[in-house]
Amino acid sequence: MAPRKVVHIITRLDRGGSAQNTMLTVLGLDRTQFEPVVVTGQAGSWDAQGGVMATNENVRRLEKDTIRCHVVPSLVRHISPWQDLVALWSLIRLLKTERPEIVHTHTSKAGVLGRLAAWCAGVPVIVHTPHGHVFYGHFSPARSWVFLQIERCLARITSWLIGLTSAERAEHLERGVGCSGRFAIIPSGIDVNRFRKARAAGKVIPDWFGCPAGAVVIGSIGWLTDIKGHRFLVDAVAALQKNCPNLHLVIVGSGDQHDALIAQAERAGIREAVHLVGHRDEVDVCLAGMDCFVLPSLNEGMGRALIEAMAAGLPVIASRVGGIPALIQDGENGLLVPAGDSRALAVALHRVIHQPQWARQLGEKATRSIGADYGAGSMVRAIEAVYRDACVAHG
Repeated sequence: MAPRKVVHIITRLDRGGSAQNTMLTVLGLDRTQFEPVVVTGQAGSWDAQGGVMATNENVRRLEKDTIRCHVVPSLVRHISPWQDLVALWSLIRLLKTERPEIVHTHTSKAGVLGRLAAWCAGVPVIVHTPHGHVFYGHFSPARSWVFLQIERCLARITSWLIGLTSAERAEHLERGVGCSGRFAIIPSGIDVNRFRKARAAGKVIPDWFGCPAGAVVIGSIGWLTDIKGHRFLVDAVAALQKNCPNLHLVIVGSGDQHDALIAQAERAGIREAVHLVGHRDEVDVCLAGMDCFVLPSLNEGMGRALIEAMAAGLPVIASRVGGIPALIQDGENGLLVPAGDSRALAVALHRVIHQPQWARQLGEKATRSIGADYGAGSMVRAIEAVYRDACVAHG
């Protein structure tokens, strides 16, 4: 039997979590059963998570592995009625040419245009991974309501939805998006063994952190955009730094909030203690230099960086939003705080900093909670099972 063709559609094939998830899936598929094809937009002026350079690197990586990749310039991240119509028409034409048995879309924008195009092109099976959602935190209440109605409608033409956590699945179902019988939970895969070894030699601060020897390093990894909530972390560190002068904040990632965060640190008088080091591929090296990891997002599907930090054995603090509570049991394998609450974040950081033995226990429990289910291989096999079930259901 010939392999089933699967077309993956994503807006940005950069270094972000959803793009990494897609790359791992495509590269890991059993080629005897599935033939992967990738469709991506162009990064354009969007330079977070590597932008054009990262996109080109990933395209070359796919080509090296003999996976075909189509770049659709009009498939952009922001809402643009004209470009969106052009992208929809381009996707319909492409899918009619490729004639896949399965289309798998990733993230909100590609999920809207990709699923509509697949439906118009008569693709038998449509699978969508939201990688979170835009039901709150991203836009105004009015716009969020509009997007919710769109997702409810699109769910009717979607064969299967894939959530990264049980919480993400629940938030969709509670809002009438999808049905429980066709909504799988598949965690985003990472190289678990690599991150478990990250701190084998203990804490090692990279020179490029710019932190002095003996610094207590609070770290975060993620693109510098408003939804990631880094401004609340800067405020929390500022509240603690007066009584803990060796406290330093290192944020790994790039994005449009860089200058705003620097200005905020200057106003708070902690500029010398805040280090924005840009994007780094060696995430395990970054984690080895931290004493605590914080993910202060206002909305988050799961948080790949959070899972990597937990696998590395760091005590973690994260917002109680999206899929994060499905990963962290508050006070057991990490700490949860309300999103957008700098004071609560400062209190949690104070506990971790001033109770090092307890913090180590948090990190040890975090490591144990990230098992084989979070491995890349397990993720790909689970996605393949969804494809097979969806094809059987279609007949």
